[in-house]
Amino acid sequence: MGEKKEHQSHIPTRLNILFVVVFLFFAIIILRLAFVQLVEGEQYKHDLEKYSTRELPLPAPRGRILDANGEVLVANKPVYTVTFVEDQNQSINQEQVADKLAGILKENDEKPGTDKELVKKALEYKATLPVSFNAQDTAKLISRLVPYLNSLPKAETVDRLNDSDLIKTALKINLTVRSPLDGDGREKLKSQVKAAWKTNAPATDLQDVSDGELMKYAIQYNLAIPARLDDKDRENLAKEVKAGLRLLPEPANLQERSDMDLLKYAAMFDLDVPLNLTEEQRLFQWRKMGILKEMRSYGIASYIPRRVKVNISHEEMFQIEERRSELPGINVILEPLREIHKDPDGTGFGTHFLGYIKPIRPEMLAEYVAQGYSRTDMVGETGLERFYERTLRGKDGASEVHVNKDSQTVEKRQKRDPEPGNDLVLALDWKFQSKVESILKNHIEDLKKRPSTPKELRDAHVLVMNPTNGEILAMASYPDYDLNLYYDQEEFNKQWKTLILPNELNHFIGSSYPPASTYKPLSVMMALQEGLTTPGETIMDPGGLKVGNVYMRNWKAGGHGPVNARRALQVSNNTYMYTMAVRLADRAMNKNISYTTQFSVLDYYNAQFGLGVKTGVDLPYESSGWPNPNNYYGNLAHALIGQYDLFTPMQLGQYVSAIANGGYRIRPHLVKEIRKGTTDLKKPGQTLTIMETEVLNRVQIDPKWIKVVQEGMHMVTQPGGTASGTFRGLPFEVAAKTGTAQLGKKAENALMIGYAPYQNPQLAFVVLVPNSIKDGGHSSDASGPIARKILEAYNEMYPGKLTPAPVVPSPQQKK
Repeated sequence: MGEKKEHQSHIPTRLNILFVVVFLFFAIIILRLAFVQLVEGEQYKHDLEKYSTRELPLPAPRGRILDANGEVLVANKPVYTVTFVEDQNQSINQEQVADKLAGILKENDEKPGTDKELVKKALEYKATLPVSFNAQDTAKLISRLVPYLNSLPKAETVDRLNDSDLIKTALKINLTVRSPLDGDGREKLKSQVKAAWKTNAPATDLQDVSDGELMKYAIQYNLAIPARLDDKDRENLAKEVKAGLRLLPEPANLQERSDMDLLKYAAMFDLDVPLNLTEEQRLFQWRKMGILKEMRSYGIASYIPRRVKVNISHEEMFQIEERRSELPGINVILEPLREIHKDPDGTGFGTHFLGYIKPIRPEMLAEYVAQGYSRTDMVGETGLERFYERTLRGKDGASEVHVNKDSQTVEKRQKRDPEPGNDLVLALDWKFQSKVESILKNHIEDLKKRPSTPKELRDAHVLVMNPTNGEILAMASYPDYDLNLYYDQEEFNKQWKTLILPNELNHFIGSSYPPASTYKPLSVMMALQEGLTTPGETIMDPGGLKVGNVYMRNWKAGGHGPVNARRALQVSNNTYMYTMAVRLADRAMNKNISYTTQFSVLDYYNAQFGLGVKTGVDLPYESSGWPNPNNYYGNLAHALIGQYDLFTPMQLGQYVSAIANGGYRIRPHLVKEIRKGTTDLKKPGQTLTIMETEVLNRVQIDPKWIKVVQEGMHMVTQPGGTASGTFRGLPFEVAAKTGTAQLGKKAENALMIGYAPYQNPQLAFVVLVPNSIKDGGHSSDASGPIARKILEAYNEMYPGKLTPAPVVPSPQQKK
């Protein structure tokens, strides 16, 4: 029988075949890589250098602002903008470009300063100045520098300095030093500085001073800085100080240094050196620094174009195009810029509520970038532009650009379309707003011509609201100015000091004034609600009342005789209010409680009506007014006649609206709806949001007491009232309250608040004319005509709102 053959496995053979295949596969890959690297490497490198792809933002149009009827108040217009970009393969002499641009662009944002500031700007932007000192000036400057250089330690001795001297040396050579002061050290150094002044300087002199300024005082008065550095901080600071000292010349070698070097050392030691420049040369250098500032905007990717100047003139554009070969990196592009509606006479419109946009402020940059903004974006700075920034801002698109090694565009395609921002629709009609502005301007300019008007009169303000829903129907201040100035740098610079700066503040929300007698309606409601009096109680007014140990007089000598709640408002009686104040104080003292606790009662009722608290209006930077810190006994009486706390005009508008509507505090608002942004400007976008009436609170006052005050305010406009002549003859009835704020000087403020029609309020108003009347004058003389003309204009423009619409006879009736 034969032997059996053993079965042999095929696995080793297959593994060997697989190994050979894998080996050959990797060998081919390695050979191919070697071929690409060694043979074709240069070609690929050339192709890579030849073309590169970049994504550039396409700015989205900002949303528009429309009036209630769809008329455009703020739109976008195309303007020429100068941009600068330096590509990776370019090497541009930026200072040379800036120098040439400064001769073309006549204005920029850089405002001229002192010669010392100009030198520091030049050093900051690594620029030179065309200065040339003569031998005498050079010797004089060197003689000033030598003592400073001699006062510095040698680099090799730095390690032996104590912490205080090391810090002071670092500061002397202009190094940035992180503050080493703790709370105790800071206060100790402040005390030493005050002692060095050899005067009883108040604590507030150094209260807000920075640690850097405080340590400079230590150098100035040769004081030790009470601080201790840890080992790591000391080691790092010592290295920086050594390096800085080694860069400084020996005093004997200063003569060999250039004039710019000498100026650099002078700036380091904070020396003021006059530059031998003409005024024209000085202005040119400031323009050049402004251009360099924009060209060297740090923190922005190098391939992102930087705006050098927005909205250049056609003449500037043509000059740049003609000299394009001399201006590498410079381009002129078309981009959208805001365009503001103007009044029919060509003057400004909506100055204090529309707002304007500008580049992001440096201190806000980190916040905006974190929200997805680009460092070059323009954002709302004031007014509606700022409050609704997120709404108005569109979503940028993007384009993909292929450029060659010479930075020339070889292909460009739109990657993502920009989406326009949403539109705001306001509650106001531009025609009524414009009419109010005109009424205000004409009346104030007429008042200024009258010999009886105080010379201090310079401004006035009018607010008109719908008391039933909080819609702002008009908001005008005099003087105003054209917001388009913010987008025309040359004109802006001309008008800044004389027109814009004095009138830039929005007084409706940013300034506080004594409400004067316009506060008395609240005083009466408070007194009735607190049980201090009844509507029918009559008080005899002999012309004043003793409050504490002071006799306080009524505004009318001899008094008004018998007055009750309603008549006290009609004739604006002070004595009635003094009596309520005394009763309020006595109520507390009869319970062995200090009268000072009653100021909180006033604060409570103030807040109920929006006085002393923010109104919630859709505008930025709203003030809550100014609470008087004094709480003397007589201040209670002052408070009830409106001569104590200060309130904003917007607060007064919310307050009178709450009286008119029966006790509801409603949030005032300019915007009534938000619509989706659209590229087809002829078609309105889809409505996204409708601003509903927002009731903030129902005032905690019995409606019957509100009714008493409404009746009293109606009597103000009737025979015997302080505004009886103001509204006489109107085809509708008005409720109002006049006020004269005594400021302790020759001129006094005139105020008037009110609403119409009395029976069914559709319109509430506030008129404030500061410094418009002399002692003894009547506030209605200054504020009344404005209020009347506004009501007449409203009634004429919107028939049927304040009075029933006139009945037009039909053709049959005419027969």
